[in-house]
Amino acid sequence: MATTPTFQISEIHLLESQFKRKENIDFNTLSIKNKVSIETGHHYHESTNTLDITVLLNFSAGIGSQKFISSKIKMIGYFSCGDGAELSVDQFALANGPAIMFPFLREHLASTSLKSGIRPIILPAVNFIKLRAENKIKKITAK
Repeated sequence: MATTPTFQISEIHLLESQFKRKENIDFNTLSIKNKVSIETGHHYHESTNTLDITVLLNFSAGIGSQKFISSKIKMIGYFSCGDGAELSVDQFALANGPAIMFPFLREHLASTSLKSGIRPIILPAVNFIKLRAENKIKKITAK
C-alpha cells in the first residue's frame, strides 16, 4: 500500500508586487469597501518529490468603480514531500499549502500599505478549506 507524502515548506519567494494608491485620500470621511480575490496554482515534481505552490492576491479598495488603492502580490512556495501525510498532493496544494503561505502575503500587503503613508491594510485570516469547497478561490491560468 502506497503512503501519501508529508509536506514541509523549504522556501517562499516574492514573484510580483504592485501597489498603487491615489494621492489624496481622506479615510475619515469616505466609506471605502475592500475587495480581495485569491488565485492558486501548483506543480508537483515527481522526480525530486517537491511541490511548487503559487498564490496570487489581488486587493482593491474604493467606492463603486472608483479605486483608491490596488495591489497585486504573487508568491511561490517550495515544499518538500516526505512519506506519511494524510493528504494527497492535490489536497495539500489546493488548501493547506496556500494557507501556510497566506501570512506572508498578508504581511507584505500590510507593510507596503504602511510605507505608502496610510494605515496598514491587515487582511483577516482565510479559511482556505472552506473557500475551496465553495469554489471561491480561482485557479491561476497560464499566460
